[in-house]
Amino acid sequence: MNDRYMAEALSLANEAAADGEVPVGAVIVRNSDGMIVGRGRNRREKARSSLAHAEIEAIDEASRTLGGWRLTGCTMYVTLAPCPMCSGACANARLDKVIYGAPDTGRQPVCVSEGGCMSDECAGILKAFFAERRQNMNSISLVEAVTDDQLRRIADIANEIWHEYFPGIISTEQVDFMVKKFCSFDAMKENIAGENYIYYFIKHDGKDIGYTAVKPDGRRLFLSKIYLKKEERGKKYARAVIDIHKNYCREHGFEGIWLTVNKHNDSSIAAYKAMGFELCGEGVTGIGGGYVMDDFFYELKIR
Repeated sequence: MNDRYMAEALSLANEAAADGEVPVGAVIVRNSDGMIVGRGRNRREKARSSLAHAEIEAIDEASRTLGGWRLTGCTMYVTLAPCPMCSGACANARLDKVIYGAPDTGRQPVCVSEGGCMSDECAGILKAFFAERRQNMNSISLVEAVTDDQLRRIADIANEIWHEYFPGIISTEQVDFMVKKFCSFDAMKENIAGENYIYYFIKHDGKDIGYTAVKPDGRRLFLSKIYLKKEERGKKYARAVIDIHKNYCREHGFEGIWLTVNKHNDSSIAAYKAMGFELCGEGVTGIGGGYVMDDFFYELKIR
């Protein structure tokens, strides 16, 4: 019987994995009749919340289903041993027992629990998820653009991405203006010669999938640009690029990475927050042509 309910939790974990979330799923069962009264899966990235764990979501749904916060007479089945936060939530919800699949190494649940249910399957989905993530990250590389031909190729990539991505956030006329001012071959040559910018191709298995640019700015690294082609987004490649920049910072003694992002660029803001960037300011900057950049400033501290 336990396997039946853990299989339901595994199905939810698979949904999380398909969404790019760490695959953890949970169900809560009423002991008297075996009814599943609550389901949950990890949604931390999508919800941009450290509270969006599978166990919390399942407890919330079960409480609404049963009409009260006390879940006495119920058992939770969860694919990974609960973290301290979720263990506390399970205890506070008065669950009779928590049955988990894979252990969380070095962490002991603090609620009444029993491990080992379908442990191989539960551990397997986690191992597969993180193996795929490592493979994706290892397949991403940055190649510095140093020749005029390389910079012209990056300018072409920038022109393609900007005209696909930014209409709807800023006007097409402003896109045209900003591409010429900031992303053209001449602009990049000037940035490199006058301000020590470094431009890189973002490559996946040797294929150009985007570009990024940085420059030293005191004790921090300014991340001027990080753009991926449309078909390459949502694959955690941006996170891999940020990790490369973080390693660069550690090697060169920078204490953080900072960037600017348009206040209406909701998807990028969410992605930066998920990677640990924190809001550190905002500003409106005139860029000529009657246009302004209305931006938030975000910073990622390097530890």
